[in-house]
Amino acid sequence: MKSFSLILILTCTAGAFVGCGGASDAPPTFPVSGTVTFDGTPLAEGQIIFRDAAGKVASAAGKIENGKYAFQAIAGKKEVVITATREIPGKTVVGGAPDDPPVPAIEQYLPEQYNEKTTLEADVSDSGANEFSFDLTGK
Repeated sequence: MKSFSLILILTCTAGAFVGCGGASDAPPTFPVSGTVTFDGTPLAEGQIIFRDAAGKVASAAGKIENGKYAFQAIAGKKEVVITATREIPGKTVVGGAPDDPPVPAIEQYLPEQYNEKTTLEADVSDSGANEFSFDLTGK
């Protein structure tokens, strides 16, 4: 194990001059942006993930704020996962340590067809606009 660690260190040290796992090996990414509404209202905050439909390249993710998002993603067909949580009024859960006070309980309030069992898709292009709007409903 020590010899493997030594080889890895030497390889990366030598590779520092030519790149050791540098960005040049990574596939190019392209800007994606858009809007997310829930029942006709901009989603106040949440997360959006573009997963490679074939599962061969890394996912990309960003924050949704005031119904808008923007981040970089690799080109190709994507499954889109959107999540948003909120506090459950009047419910709490026990904190992490025994002496921690209870904290507000939270829930994922978007239907599962937008996250756990997503039906949303996007096709990120290596040219042109990559603007995707998602109009979600509570039904």
